[in-house]
Amino acid sequence: MDSSRSMLCIYHTPHVDFLQNLANYEPLGTLALPLSSDSKHSHGWQEDFPERLPPANSSSHSSAQNVHESIWALLRLGWVRAFGRIHPLNRYEIQIRLYLLPADVGGQYLDRQNSRDWDHVKKTMRYIDGSREAWDGAKASICSRPRNHSSTVGSRTPNCDSLFYIFNTLPSPAPSSNVSCPFSSHAIDSLLNSTAKMPGLRTGLYAYQRRSAAVMIRREAEPNHALDPRLEQIDCPTGRKLFYDYTTGLLFRHPRHYDEARGGILAETMGLGKTLICLAAILATKGHWPQIPPEYSLNQCPTRTEVGSLMQMAAAAANRERIPWRNHIPEDLGNCRSALRQNVATYTIPPPESRRTRRPTTVNQGKTIRMCTATLIVVPPNLLSHWKTEITVHVEKDALKVLCLDDKVVWTPLTIDLLAYDIILMSKTRLVEEMSLCGCANLDNCSCPVRGEYGSPLKDFHFLRIIVDEGHNFSTFGRKNSAVSALAKLHVERRWIVSGTPSSGLLGVEATTAIQETLGGTGGNDSRSIKNILESRRSSGFDIEADTSVRRSAIQQEQKDLEKLGSIVVDFLNLKPWSNMKGNDAASWKQYIMPASGGQRKPKSLASVLESLVVRHRIEDIEKDIQLPPLHNRTVYLKPSWHDKLSLNLFILNLAVNAVTSERVDQDYMLNPKNRASLNQLITNLRQSGFYWTGFTREEIAQSIDVSRKYLENKLLSGKSEGESGELRKGDFCFLRRAIQMGENILTSPSWIAFSTAHELGLYIDDFPKDAREAWSLLKYGPSEPLIMGASQVSKAQNHVDTHRYAPDPAYGLTALGHSTMDKLWQSVQPKALKPGEKIEDNAKDRSPVLQKASPQKNRSALISTSIQKPVTMSKRTISRAKASSSPRKHPAQNASDLTLQDQSRAAQERTQANIPPTLKSALKSASIKEPIDSIDPSSVLSKTRLSGTASAKLSYLLDRVISLYTSEKILVFYEGDNIAFYVAQALELLGIQYLIYTGSLSADRKSAYIATFNATQTFRVLLMDVYQAAHGLHIAAASRVFFVNPVWQPAVEAQAIKRAHRIGQTKSVYVETLVLKDTLEDGMLQRRKSMSAQEHHKAEKSLLDDDVMAQLIKDANFIPLLPDEMDDMRRQMAPLKEPQTLFGRVSVGMDDEDPDKDLVLPEGEKGLKKRRKKRKERPDDDGTERRSPKK
Repeated sequence: MDSSRSMLCIYHTPHVDFLQNLANYEPLGTLALPLSSDSKHSHGWQEDFPERLPPANSSSHSSAQNVHESIWALLRLGWVRAFGRIHPLNRYEIQIRLYLLPADVGGQYLDRQNSRDWDHVKKTMRYIDGSREAWDGAKASICSRPRNHSSTVGSRTPNCDSLFYIFNTLPSPAPSSNVSCPFSSHAIDSLLNSTAKMPGLRTGLYAYQRRSAAVMIRREAEPNHALDPRLEQIDCPTGRKLFYDYTTGLLFRHPRHYDEARGGILAETMGLGKTLICLAAILATKGHWPQIPPEYSLNQCPTRTEVGSLMQMAAAAANRERIPWRNHIPEDLGNCRSALRQNVATYTIPPPESRRTRRPTTVNQGKTIRMCTATLIVVPPNLLSHWKTEITVHVEKDALKVLCLDDKVVWTPLTIDLLAYDIILMSKTRLVEEMSLCGCANLDNCSCPVRGEYGSPLKDFHFLRIIVDEGHNFSTFGRKNSAVSALAKLHVERRWIVSGTPSSGLLGVEATTAIQETLGGTGGNDSRSIKNILESRRSSGFDIEADTSVRRSAIQQEQKDLEKLGSIVVDFLNLKPWSNMKGNDAASWKQYIMPASGGQRKPKSLASVLESLVVRHRIEDIEKDIQLPPLHNRTVYLKPSWHDKLSLNLFILNLAVNAVTSERVDQDYMLNPKNRASLNQLITNLRQSGFYWTGFTREEIAQSIDVSRKYLENKLLSGKSEGESGELRKGDFCFLRRAIQMGENILTSPSWIAFSTAHELGLYIDDFPKDAREAWSLLKYGPSEPLIMGASQVSKAQNHVDTHRYAPDPAYGLTALGHSTMDKLWQSVQPKALKPGEKIEDNAKDRSPVLQKASPQKNRSALISTSIQKPVTMSKRTISRAKASSSPRKHPAQNASDLTLQDQSRAAQERTQANIPPTLKSALKSASIKEPIDSIDPSSVLSKTRLSGTASAKLSYLLDRVISLYTSEKILVFYEGDNIAFYVAQALELLGIQYLIYTGSLSADRKSAYIATFNATQTFRVLLMDVYQAAHGLHIAAASRVFFVNPVWQPAVEAQAIKRAHRIGQTKSVYVETLVLKDTLEDGMLQRRKSMSAQEHHKAEKSLLDDDVMAQLIKDANFIPLLPDEMDDMRRQMAPLKEPQTLFGRVSVGMDDEDPDKDLVLPEGEKGLKKRRKKRKERPDDDGTERRSPKK
């Protein structure tokens, strides 16, 4: 008999009696061990084991020894009881039944805190068979081998489901009004009653929107009492339920529960009305009061200094019972409502305990917090106007009282006044300022001279709810930001994050289908396509058959996504047990949720957490309620123009020369990993050159040719032929010769020299007045047919004619203006480029070191200096005016047309400030489209002048499409690189088509104004938008035509951009076109992107160079052939317009060159912030005293 158990039998103490009582243990399962020859066991159950268990045969059962050691350790601790017998089905095995003492039993008798002891439990349970058949001996077992089938208690089939798959397979909301609070139950019923109109809401709700809003209220009012997500339920052989923590090994007899969050993540897919869902939930719970936090609820009955009136006591009682009286007491009962406001329920947060116990201190009564029925809505600055518009559109007048804390409101209202509002809307920046110490926006690292605490009235309330729109921006990776710190200072009961993409991995599958090309003219989501995408990405990043580097990258990306999600769960939602403090049953998000290095995770932990937080419908359930208009997506393959070919070939030339002359070694080689930052910029420039590029100079090309020739001469003089002794690689000799020939061809192209020297958007003009052709031509050897001009020069000629359109001869003075304009042009570019006709050798001596000739060994890295430079933004103007601006310049001239956006905005606001009302200025008066009208005499020679084409194939195609569509549809053009936007803008202005450019450099107010103007008015028909600015909750359903001027590498970015237009509110079919130059590097990039798996996309999300296949495509890029008939034929060099456009007389009705902001839906200026900061320390408090910081 076991000596330790023999000793226990001698003494009868409560401790011994407890361990001897088998009822305190739980049956786990059976274990089969080999029977040794000297072991003595009977066919009946025995607990009196020999001194040692049968030894394991290390050669055949190497893992058996480990479980033996763990069982013996647990036996010595008294944690397990074991009974053995000869196995009924195999007389050479011992069947052992194990009973374990649960972690929540016997704590007064045994120390259960040592984690190493629980490791023995975890190791033992991996080998236990928990099936009833094995318990009864009716099932043969494999001796001491870990099992992976369902009957094994401690083992589970490893789960490799991706975050994407789990997110997209969460069950759709199924609300129930069965809550204890009658007011919340009524609110849920009002939402679920599809036959009744939602009180206070103008817009009808779809069924899925009603369900989502109802589930939000259900979770807020009565959170589920859920099983601790660290535990999973397992079945004992006897049928009892136990609860096991697979990570720590703890086993519990009784379940542990935690309340789910009062809130969560509203993650309905992009464009399906998340804003409207939030407004519906707010209206349904209008006037509802939050509960006093349990930790402050004791002894909260107020003590009156004198006997109150019956009205006062009734008001206090109504507020304590959380009765939503605002919905029932009419406004004319002013005394009643006043009494109710003055007797709002409060609670007191006690002051922190003073560390100084010997010195007398001032008595601190703590901080009194008032309950408030308002909902705080915190949004990105560029969405503030969007929310105000949505509230106006969807909510009936006076149904909700809204306070918008934007720059128009200098001070947050006094505490008593805030009780009257239902919604307090503010930007993220304003929230940080309100919660900061001194009123500045730098909450964490404030360096202001006065560090006094600003007493924001928002800190004095316990609000019913907070909604953070685009809340994924509040999540952080590894540390808290200012916004998270500011949110932590608020007292709020119900918390919601609103985001269709809470992290990169939490993306709806329906957004993925948006980027797929539609076939046969069909559009929309295909259920089979969605199912295929889900299955293909089910093991995204964790497929053991995937490439190791791809798997590692995908796992790292998912770890980042989960860490950001953990920030939302812990820092914002305060979800237990993840937010528990250390020593209070703290749960590690990283330990339980983050995937292991091999990708495996605890599947039920992550799935259960997401299910408790996320409110989101599956796409098949949404489509039962609503069908968005069809979405048609196609790729348009274009033949590159002459200039397109030259621009792309120049990048390939520089890469080729660098690769060969550097011999692909060391840091001189551009594709060396050490040059990654520069190479990324080069690839960015290369992709932009697929639209238009004038960044190279003649001398740079000449230098590359010279270096290449000298390199070949050195190799030939050395007597080494291609491929000998590690010299030139096979094919390098011919490739370098082709590069030299390509460079020489480019240097003999007059049109390329003209456009690159002048840095102009090249245009081709037919029937320009003959006497002025030579004066305006970019070609110095004489005018061509068609005439080659720059967009800036065409604009000046157009302005001149329009200014004199009522004169007897509008063309008078056109020739003189041409000479003056071109002389100024060549003078302005003289420091940067050769004059037309100047020899390269004569000019090379005065060039910068980057351009000077040098030996190949010293100048390899300088060959592509221009290729890796970030393009200078050529223009700052983002709104069209009557005529085209001067061409984008690297060094813009200082004139009125080149004013920055800030200068123009300031001037326009000063001119129109008196006419702008406090609310958004209405631009609906501009009901008609400003179509160009002809104002030139048809008999005039000017009326025959036509814009026939451009130097860019993409621009010509885009102009054709815009001209044919803009009168009937609004157009959204996505670009990468601001210079592309300004090239497009130049061409649109020449055609009299008004546009807006939405770029990252705009202020938040101007961004909001541009979106509101584009959606609400008929003035601006084209919106040019940086594709990376399109993923922040923007609503642009006014556009039904979407163009991508370059293929987008990241599918998620493209999908989000498309969903800006394809969303609720869209009434037309949406047509998406992606422009691609056929048989070029971007064509190969698009084909590669389409063939990539989700794991590969994760790996190459930041840079396409992270994809090995794409990197090899760049290394192997070949020159685009130049056709002989294109060399000298200017007409064949241009990308023609389908229908040449009249150049002169295109004067748009109502266009105002003096005030480009005239037709904007423009909010007030941004002067309130400075005033607010200045006056904060002088603002009186509720009692009339000033809130100012004490002097230190």
